[in-house]
Amino acid sequence: MAAYTSTLLVSNIHCPSCVTHAQDVLREVPDIQSPIHVSLIDHTIRVKHLHDKTERDIVNELVKAAFEVRHVTTVGSDGVQIHDYDVSPKPTTVSSSRSTWLMSRAQRKHIENCKACQSKRERNPKRSWATLMRQRRLLTSKTDDTAKSDDTLVNDRPAVIDIDGTADDGDRGPYIATVTIGGMTCSSCSSTITKELTGLDFVETVDVSLMTNNARVIFPGPKGDSDKIVEAIEDLGYEATVNDVVPLERTKPSPEDESDEYKATLSIGGMTCGSCVGTITRGIQELPFVASINVDLVGNRGDIVFHDKQKLDAILEKIDDLGYDATVVEVVSVGSSARSKASERMVQLRVDGMYCEHCPENVVSALQDRMPSNAVDGEHAYTITQTPTLKDPLITIVYRPSPPDFTVRNFISVIDASEEAFKASVYHPPTLEERSRRMQRKEQKDILMRLIFTAVVAIPTLIIGVVYMSLVPSSNPTRQWWQQPVLAGNAMRMEWALFFMTTPVMVFGTDIFHTRALKELRSLWRPKSKVPLLRRFYRFGSMNLLISAGAAVAYFSSLAVLIMDATSPRNMSQQRSSDTYFDTVTFLTFFILIGRFLEAYSKAKTGDAVAMLSKLRPSEAVLVEIGASGETAKGRTTIQTVPVDVLEVGDIVQIPHGTSPPTDGFIEQQGTFLFDESSLTGESKPVKKVCGDEVYTGSVNVSDPVRIKVTDVGGTSMLDQIVNVVREGQAKRAPIERIADILTGYFVPVITLIAITTWLIWLGLGESGKLPRAWLDVSKGGWPFWSLEFAIAVFVVACPCGIGLAAPTALFVGGGLAAKHGILVQGGGEAFQEASKLDAIVFDKTGTLTEGQMKVTDFEILHQYEQDVLNVDPRIILAAARLMEESSTHPIARAIAEFCAQNSDDLDIQSEDIKEVPGQGMTGQFSVSIASDSARYEAALGNERLLASIGPGEMLSEVTSTRSAKDHGRVAIKDYYLDQILQKHQSLGHSTAVFAIKNVTADSAAAFIPAAVFAIADPIRTEASGVLQALRESNLEIHMCTGDNQTTALAIASQLGIQVSNVRAGVLPQDKAAYIRELQGLSGPDSGDGHQRRKIIAFVGDGTNDTPALSAADVSIALSSGSDVAITTASFILLNSDLNTILSLVRLAKRVFLRVKLNFAWAAVYNVCLVPVAAGVFFPLGASHDHGGWRLGPVWASVAMAASSVSVVTSSLALKLPEIRWRK
Repeated sequence: MAAYTSTLLVSNIHCPSCVTHAQDVLREVPDIQSPIHVSLIDHTIRVKHLHDKTERDIVNELVKAAFEVRHVTTVGSDGVQIHDYDVSPKPTTVSSSRSTWLMSRAQRKHIENCKACQSKRERNPKRSWATLMRQRRLLTSKTDDTAKSDDTLVNDRPAVIDIDGTADDGDRGPYIATVTIGGMTCSSCSSTITKELTGLDFVETVDVSLMTNNARVIFPGPKGDSDKIVEAIEDLGYEATVNDVVPLERTKPSPEDESDEYKATLSIGGMTCGSCVGTITRGIQELPFVASINVDLVGNRGDIVFHDKQKLDAILEKIDDLGYDATVVEVVSVGSSARSKASERMVQLRVDGMYCEHCPENVVSALQDRMPSNAVDGEHAYTITQTPTLKDPLITIVYRPSPPDFTVRNFISVIDASEEAFKASVYHPPTLEERSRRMQRKEQKDILMRLIFTAVVAIPTLIIGVVYMSLVPSSNPTRQWWQQPVLAGNAMRMEWALFFMTTPVMVFGTDIFHTRALKELRSLWRPKSKVPLLRRFYRFGSMNLLISAGAAVAYFSSLAVLIMDATSPRNMSQQRSSDTYFDTVTFLTFFILIGRFLEAYSKAKTGDAVAMLSKLRPSEAVLVEIGASGETAKGRTTIQTVPVDVLEVGDIVQIPHGTSPPTDGFIEQQGTFLFDESSLTGESKPVKKVCGDEVYTGSVNVSDPVRIKVTDVGGTSMLDQIVNVVREGQAKRAPIERIADILTGYFVPVITLIAITTWLIWLGLGESGKLPRAWLDVSKGGWPFWSLEFAIAVFVVACPCGIGLAAPTALFVGGGLAAKHGILVQGGGEAFQEASKLDAIVFDKTGTLTEGQMKVTDFEILHQYEQDVLNVDPRIILAAARLMEESSTHPIARAIAEFCAQNSDDLDIQSEDIKEVPGQGMTGQFSVSIASDSARYEAALGNERLLASIGPGEMLSEVTSTRSAKDHGRVAIKDYYLDQILQKHQSLGHSTAVFAIKNVTADSAAAFIPAAVFAIADPIRTEASGVLQALRESNLEIHMCTGDNQTTALAIASQLGIQVSNVRAGVLPQDKAAYIRELQGLSGPDSGDGHQRRKIIAFVGDGTNDTPALSAADVSIALSSGSDVAITTASFILLNSDLNTILSLVRLAKRVFLRVKLNFAWAAVYNVCLVPVAAGVFFPLGASHDHGGWRLGPVWASVAMAASSVSVVTSSLALKLPEIRWRK
């Protein structure tokens, strides 16, 4: 039974004979089991063997047999990856006579200081440095192989990652591969790549983004299949680089105690609407061990906080019982924040300055000698999970930081001190945006080089082919000299000159178009292609094919004319002009490259939102160390500037005036400080911060210097979450983009058909004598050659790029503008499209239209009129209310808890079984000891619906008196009923909560009796009235939906001008979703085709109990705060609480989508108008019997084509200009 399977990527397997040869070579290797699988399609060899080191022998034998092995992946029988590395090409040797001159200064210095290298040279004095370098290269692969055999980590991980417990125990599928793609110019390109990758057997899903130049591919594994993905993309004519390959599903072992709280991230399948979200939410909340749940409909994700890790199976079983599929993505401990932040960490360090095979050993030895790991008690314990090699100078360390004594700074200092040449730094793999920018720069560079070359050729081409042949009189001696036949036959000197200048342009200037066009066709027609035969004729090609066809037709037809002239008898007396299109090829290429360069440059500018946000993070920090180890005086403070990469959780950092915090953290010193958070939230007014408040990287300290304690270094800061949301939003496409996909999918075949038809029509008209002979202005080729100019112009003028770029460029710019206003577009293009055609907006009341800073304004204790049946001490009411409300995060609960804490005395009270009833309130049981007496109570605190559910309705009518919390004397007010008390407060716009209690010490069947009333006021936002009025002026209906009572809701609505019929009060969270669906069922304005469309509804909430409503709305807008920006299901996330942001959002969405429509209209009209012009539809209008009319030549067609895509991108960039609003 084979224990290992190795898959080798071999680039030069071309034919069946290669397959046979490879099998014959490998059969001679011992330890290999049959059969040996060799694939011609994906160029792989799959071999099973018994020992893990056999793969090295396999590689050596194949290399000896002249096979080019590029990559090796070996997995064990359990599927765990053992080896995964690239095979370097054979190193080139350097002659010993020149080797000394090729040595760098650092290498020579290393030899002078490395005793191991010196002793080797003394033992082998005849060996030159070139020989040592060859040995180093050979040993590199061995050292690398040894290190990789012990490595279960990949090198493209983030530099510093939070881990839960121990290091990861290996990668397992399925995998997500992020691939950076170069060469995509329009949506036809992205569609071609999507179809090609979807056709691969092992690919599950594909998402290709034209704007970010990347693809996200999910496949089951093995991990080496990512190379097949790259190869498939390259076969289409595009450049592809794997950014990272990470497991889609990963659970990590944790040694934490099972009584701790855990957070499970689940991938939930089968959800289709807000009703599904509500079903899952309600079902999971029924489980007693679940603390909270948040279900994301858009992301098919659920975050569940629960107790006891063993209960995870019960959660999965519950979801399955509800009819949905659930998969565990991650389970992490969320016990105390301090312990969570102080968990083990993994860091990768890059060590520069290693020049020989001894250097990696010296790095590891230095750490082991100078930083002994105390693994017994866990203090200062660390593990090296990846050792460095010469080829891959990365060392991975897992440790538990303990600032300031044990940090990543200690590891770096030890490595730097071990040898003068060594320089260690935290390793950062390129981010997706960095790779994308790098590829964009490379694309721009490639185009610019060809543009410069073509421009150099275009200048003499212009002089010879245009100035002398068209503008200079025929009597000019220089023109006559150019018209003289030379070299062969009757071919003019000018024709030969244009041929010699145009041919390099055809080879170098347009090679990118020819190469990609040929690869597209080869991929379509290759053997075993899965594309149906009929579809190959009506869905093929891209803009590259049109440009390539136009240039090729012009060049080769001109070459044919040149050959005819060269084979014709020489006539020295004939004065004629050139009939070739050589100059057309040069100018066509020149203008197309100008357009491509401007398009590439402008397109890169549209997607700079993420890059600009990332630049908000500082690169250095002012570290404050108090009582660091090694100091002579305990408690001595040292301040130094360090890179942000070397900070640890718990470090103290000083933020000078005018600088940004390097990480998120809490203020550590007393005082009041101001931070400008406008870059994050769009809020221009500085925010006050005091000791204990959290500050965020990206904000700016505009007050005195302040010290903070670092709470995040692992990529989970608020800025990181904002970047992730913006990045994910940019990847989501608008429904209107599907129109572009359909159009561009059939665009090239249609244009090809039009071009061929145009040529045939003009050819038929000319050959049949329907056209005047005077129109034939060429001396060679006749009507076939004359008609070609129309066909070439059609090929060149047609431009699908404008159609493909119309939507994504505008949406990218819109997303960046939204981020500047403190709006995160999590829903992407679809959210913008829906927001641009809103009919109504539904607002939550608490925390949305009101400030959400609730205060208890009145507290009344209720008693029976005739006798005090309750006999309840007011202290019990306040203490019980405090315990219940402290278990809830609702704004009303927080206000009551704060009031009770300020007004209650210490009391011996124990709580039991406190529960939250969604949309109603809290219930609980209590044991109270006062003096020597003890009693047990059950209590409930909430709205009228809660009271109705726990006791008889008539009990409310028995209450007849009250007394104030400030005046403990009994004040009897006869005939003053509870409903009147509630009416009094609610008519003022106050929210009310009734406290009911029953004594179950002697009688567990006793009834609940109201004991107290809390009146809570929540001020209306100052800007609310103006914003709602502006929205109404934009023809939007305004609704309010709240869980508060009817009287309070109507009081608030009257102050804001909301119609009574548009207020829905006293609703549960699921009822809010039902109200939105009710509004959606109503008919909206006429859609323009004679049919009434349904209304498009937006919901605005603060996220508290709003998940069902946010999921049900067409456009969901969440008012977020702090670090919770990534856990909402909303289409848009507002980072500040100013309602004017909603007004900005509505206006921006309309602007953006209006620009999308404008771009589409311009691109469509452009093609609809200019293609017929290029085909010669209007040619006869200006023609007479003696001469032809005007036609759009290929050169001007190329100018128009270049202008099309550039104008679309420029139109999108114009969104960044200030909006001009005309006064009415």
